[in-house]
Amino acid sequence: MKPNQFIMKIRTYSFFSFILPLITINLCLLLYILLGNIETYSQFNWNQKIIKSSVENYIQIKNNKEARSFTNCPKSESTTYVITHDNQKIERYVENESANDLDVTIEEREAYQLKVIKYSNYISNLIKNNKVKYITIEQSDIINKKCIKNYKISYFLLTSFNKLENILITGKKEKSGFAIVKNPYLHGEVSISRTARYFPATLIFKPLLILSAIFLILYWKNNLALFSEFKNKNILNNFSNLFFYFGIISSVFLILHASFIGLDIDSKLFSKIRKIIIISFIFFEVLAQFYMTKNLFNFKSKLKNYLNYAVLNLKIVFISTVLVITVMIFFILVFGDLNSSTKHILEWNYFSILLIYYLLSSLLWKSS
Repeated sequence: MKPNQFIMKIRTYSFFSFILPLITINLCLLLYILLGNIETYSQFNWNQKIIKSSVENYIQIKNNKEARSFTNCPKSESTTYVITHDNQKIERYVENESANDLDVTIEEREAYQLKVIKYSNYISNLIKNNKVKYITIEQSDIINKKCIKNYKISYFLLTSFNKLENILITGKKEKSGFAIVKNPYLHGEVSISRTARYFPATLIFKPLLILSAIFLILYWKNNLALFSEFKNKNILNNFSNLFFYFGIISSVFLILHASFIGLDIDSKLFSKIRKIIIISFIFFEVLAQFYMTKNLFNFKSKLKNYLNYAVLNLKIVFISTVLVITVMIFFILVFGDLNSSTKHILEWNYFSILLIYYLLSSLLWKSS
């Protein structure tokens, strides 16, 4: 096979090795943000400003958990009132799933929960003693940030694809307590693994990351074949093939990491094994990139007809910087005392930056 044929394959595999994992982690992040920012709602007619319901109908709709919806939601914040037979209007405090996301102190949250219990018991007694005439839900003029109707693109997608809404509803049911996330690249609110270990993110993360690992294996394999072809044509005398072995090992660890995501095993040993796997992936990945770049630097004069020198120089600067940053991060993690947010910031940015190597690889080679 001619060198140009290997080069075309390397360009393709390196580009997919860059773009596919980047899409994977950020798609899982977007899903996590979506499910954290929006809520499902009971099937009332939310197009009405004031909803009036009998007690029996209200309880029936509220208890029908299977009929909850993202797309049928109140665009404005709403308050529920109980109207008694003597025309008293009592606000009904309802503890929602996002109560833990409220930006309040622990004392304020506990006080709120006590109020919920108090009023819940009080209203239950009113209903039990047949003192409630009806229940109203009144929408205010304040935008309800938990309603997907206020997110035009997301609302369009869910109303256009009903199955997508059903999948997201299932994910919301299976895992409660999604955190409200702005940008983990800057604030570190959540780790990569946390955004990927719940349904339906597991349907995205596992197959796409394993596919990315397969592209990486093909990338390293074709680089080895290209260097072997250069040697057969006496363009190179000899070269180090360590990059190939380190690249394959790192790809295997990436497959193992993806396979273990979503497995809920309460074991300290399992947790340690997962940490060893991700550290091993990073370690061998950086070594593979280093030895590959070293080969290119050593033979750049002999490969001048095949290499873009400007990109090669960028790769040398890039891998040198990554090596320094990697050593610094390991020292900080071993000897430092970082909070979880800082660790998450490092994780998101480091993994994304590491992928730039493959973007440069897709631009490195030129046809002779």
